[in-house]
Amino acid sequence: MTVTDPDLNFDLEIVPFSRRGSFLAFSLYAHANQQQVYQASGAQVHEAVYLRAVHGGAGRSTLLKISLLHDGQPIPCRVRASAGRLRIEAPDQADRYAEFCLDEETVWLRTADVGLRCVAFTDDSPFETAFSPDGVRVTVNCYLAGIKLDFVPSTGVVVLDTTWLGSRAEHITVDLLPAPNSATAEHRIEGYTSTAKPDQAAGANFDSVSAAAAADYRMWLNTTLTTPTRYADTRALAAYICWSCVVRPRGLLLRPAMFMSKNWMARIWNWDNCFNALALAEQNPQMAWDQLLIFFDHQADDGALPDHVIDSSRSYRFYKPPVHGWTIRRLMQRTHWIDEERLRAIYDPLCRWTTWWLTFRDDDHDGIPQYNHGNESGWDNGTIFADGVPVESPDLAAYLIIQMDVLAEIAARLGRPDDQARWAERADGLLALLIAHFWDGEQFRARRNRTHEIPAGDALINYMPLLLGKRLPTTVRTVLIAGVERFLTPFGVATEIPASPLYSPDGYWRGPIWAPSTLLIVDGLLSCGADELAHTIMRRFCDLVAHSGMAENFDALTGAGLRDRAYTWTASVFLLLAQQLEAETHAP
Repeated sequence: MTVTDPDLNFDLEIVPFSRRGSFLAFSLYAHANQQQVYQASGAQVHEAVYLRAVHGGAGRSTLLKISLLHDGQPIPCRVRASAGRLRIEAPDQADRYAEFCLDEETVWLRTADVGLRCVAFTDDSPFETAFSPDGVRVTVNCYLAGIKLDFVPSTGVVVLDTTWLGSRAEHITVDLLPAPNSATAEHRIEGYTSTAKPDQAAGANFDSVSAAAAADYRMWLNTTLTTPTRYADTRALAAYICWSCVVRPRGLLLRPAMFMSKNWMARIWNWDNCFNALALAEQNPQMAWDQLLIFFDHQADDGALPDHVIDSSRSYRFYKPPVHGWTIRRLMQRTHWIDEERLRAIYDPLCRWTTWWLTFRDDDHDGIPQYNHGNESGWDNGTIFADGVPVESPDLAAYLIIQMDVLAEIAARLGRPDDQARWAERADGLLALLIAHFWDGEQFRARRNRTHEIPAGDALINYMPLLLGKRLPTTVRTVLIAGVERFLTPFGVATEIPASPLYSPDGYWRGPIWAPSTLLIVDGLLSCGADELAHTIMRRFCDLVAHSGMAENFDALTGAGLRDRAYTWTASVFLLLAQQLEAETHAP
């Protein structure tokens, strides 16, 4: 399905306005780290919009509060957002408006019959400053946000109002106004972290920048995975969220990176990016490969991969589950672009990552690897961690078995028969331990390290060994498939069974439906031949996203979107599952 002129309009209360390559975003709230702001108010009229910077390490992300200005006073606005531009207009006069578009780190704006008041955040910073270097433009140093802004008039006037207090500006207000005897104006807000680049806007204007952003989105949309027609609008929104969350290489980000969100989850974590890679594989295999390799770019000497990476820092305080072998296998199934050269490049790093788990996460030396925190499983507060850590979990063993199987497959393709035999033998050995250690005849159960006590709760994470498919005995597969049905709600599979005493409707990994757990369970069910149940889950999840948007997770019993509501891995998993439904629709 090719779309040449998409009619995309989205709710700025939920989805930030940004574009591919940019670290800037507009939102309808000032503090992106307050979860309650994600419960959309449904208001039709707003006081202002907020310009934010999503690069890492900033003490504050919000840069400016921007209001319409008429007769010297701020006035409320209505907001309309599309891929190419953001428009705010007077509630009772649509021809009194301001429009914004983005070109990486520059905001282009134009106004009609209004001005704009831009208020910088200064109350908690010792070093915010503002001045006019030439009497025309104004420079604001947003110290805590780690960015400088130059307000540059094209056909208007820039007016600075500031009061100096010691070594900082006590308040900073920049008004962007039409020139005398004019009702319209154009300005730029140029962002930079070091030194401003002279003439960086040469040859461009608002219309050209806006048209370029819209065209870039259309190109992305036209190469986005196809879906059934009933999901056309959802597909367009999913494509926009993924497109707009890509940032250019910068600092520690050596490749283009798809952030999880440009709300408050503005970074990448070392399993989230794997799901985004799968949705990119067919039409943009280089970018898919980049998402996988971003973390291998920062592999530690001992083989560990960082928990998360942003442009200014990386963290090894926690880790993430080794789903990379599973991801590589699925990438190879989705594209032939991953050739022998690329497999050779990933083989040794993947060996070291696998060996790290087997070496440094088995404190009781029983051959079963452990998680030292819920964050390391990706299920941060899952109920298997309710009684403490370390925890030996069946999902971790299953991921490593798959990863060793994949290493054996890659070794075979690279002509390394000894490696192939070694990894195959280790995979078989861990599979035998998985069944002996975790299987109780009814399901796999996580256990506390050393004591092997079974944690409280009834969590879907215990069913992830379904990914092993025909590697599991037939009786085990049959019982597991029946067990998954207990987690099924009208909207998909809950992460904690609703009848559990530890279930919580907005409990993060203690009940809500998540995209990655859905995709993994669907893949496991298909691998085990449970096609009907897998298709039921796919349809329910896609319908859920179509109704409730690309939320970080969803209430399993009401379907309400929870937490960060513009999340890329949700968009990517929707596209993957909806594409599968589309393929089935057209199957002979």
